[in-house]
Amino acid sequence: MPERIEVRAVRNGGVDHIEVPTAEEAHIAALRRERAGYVQRNLPDRIAAVDAELSRLGVDPAPAGATTQPEEGAGDAREERTGARRAARQPAGRRAAAERQRVAEAG
Repeated sequence: MPERIEVRAVRNGGVDHIEVPTAEEAHIAALRRERAGYVQRNLPDRIAAVDAELSRLGVDPAPAGATTQPEEGAGDAREERTGARRAARQPAGRRAAAERQRVAEAG
């Protein structure tokens, strides 16, 4: 249950209350965000580790509506980005040589 904390407005001195999550609630929320990222990137071993921690805390690892399957094509985009990074790290001479070889093989 979040804590209710009294806050006072600087301009008019009015009093209001805000709800601040407890440390445990913040930890659970962070684990759920972490799990969602792993689901999106299709990392089942990491999902299982986060699920184990959530279970240890007594929380349902996969709340209603959550999925353990990535969206269609999520892994493909990652592979494309990784390939692009590898190509960008190659020295210009190697990139040119690799391109010439691809053209020669295709032609």
